[in-house]
Amino acid sequence: MKKLILFLLPLWLLAEAHIFVLHRIDDNRYPYTNTSSKELKKYFDYLKTHGYKVVKLSTLIEMIKNKKPLDKTVVFTVDDSYKSFYKNGLPLFKKYGYPFTLFVYTKATTQKWGDFMNWKQVKKCTEQGELGVHSWAHPHLAKLSDEEIREDTQKAIKAFKKYIGFVPDIYSYPYGEYDERVKKIIKEFFPYIVNQDPGAIDFTTPLDNIDRIALTGEVNIEKKLKLKRLHLKRLNIKRDKNKIIEISGELIDNVPYVNVYLTGYGWKGVKVKDKKFTLSPNFTLKKYRNRVIIRYNYKIISKVILKEE
Repeated sequence: MKKLILFLLPLWLLAEAHIFVLHRIDDNRYPYTNTSSKELKKYFDYLKTHGYKVVKLSTLIEMIKNKKPLDKTVVFTVDDSYKSFYKNGLPLFKKYGYPFTLFVYTKATTQKWGDFMNWKQVKKCTEQGELGVHSWAHPHLAKLSDEEIREDTQKAIKAFKKYIGFVPDIYSYPYGEYDERVKKIIKEFFPYIVNQDPGAIDFTTPLDNIDRIALTGEVNIEKKLKLKRLHLKRLNIKRDKNKIIEISGELIDNVPYVNVYLTGYGWKGVKVKDKKFTLSPNFTLKKYRNRVIIRYNYKIISKVILKEE
């Protein structure tokens, strides 16, 4: 029996969960953030047929903290508290009995903007899911001063206290944008933070920087569920203002090469020697929000990088 446990233990440790992020449901005006209810039903049917368990994000966090098996565990998060989710997404979650974590755009909700739920509808969502904080004014946080970031966060906290009676302990970055300065400030208020960097979840996932996979348009859910976390000792991005000079890293995983992606630059295969790799793109960023992805087959790790303005 002891030998059997020792044999199975590495498989248990390597099991991974996946967190998905949704925004609008059946709102074709905004295809970049829209998912059809038809597609969502396809995802749910696949999960149900293949024996996946869907849990709240807070449940997954506790599973990670307590080292409980993560295999075939899925979380759905929903950003922005759009009314289209309440109208077209919530009924599907109820039908399948699946929970979710809703990150509330508190200014839009408080001021009853047309495309967004009001607080009564947000409360209704807690019958099936749980809530998280998605800022007050949905700003580009890295463009704000330290004081402005804290002010925005405190306004969101105040709104939750007033309308819900408590403050969730999970935060989602607006636009998925953050840097180390932003992260440090948000951590003053929230122990758990989610990003929008695609990747899988395992016991090495930092709970203040949790990866999520976007589901917009038509997605092959089977392939997304095959993603695993690529383990790095370090990832260094050398830049001269907005010019990315070098992307280098040291891997824990033993792989012969990696594919490196930089927004606007594209993919480049790079050999790995002694678990180290280096790419010198010498590429000037064109967009404000950019992504670096390091990938080997289905193993992946990613990081958002922002253009200085």
